Amino acid sequence: MPKRFTIGPLGEHDDHWLSVWSALAGKSKAALATSVVAGRVKQYKQTIQELLEHSAKLRGMTADELFNAILTNSRYLEENPIAEDEQEEEHLA
Repeated sequence: MPKRFTIGPLGEHDDHWLSVWSALAGKSKAALATSVVAGRVKQYKQTIQELLEHSAKLRGMTADELFNAILTNSRYLEENPIAEDEQEEEHLA
């Protein structure tokens, strides 16, 4: 089961519209927000996959290895930056 997470508060305008939307849809604000986030992840999945593959390549890993590393430690990319010389080689290629 995925973990629950908290997002920061919405601005007043967006919160009002989410309240109205959720009432019209017959869902709680939390359920509607979950649906919206899931839809955006699905919409951007290909782009996320391309970013994952590129980031993995720069680190000498497979996309699956990097995917699992990030799932294990969400700060993996911060803690394992790309070496400067590898970044320069990428720009020259």
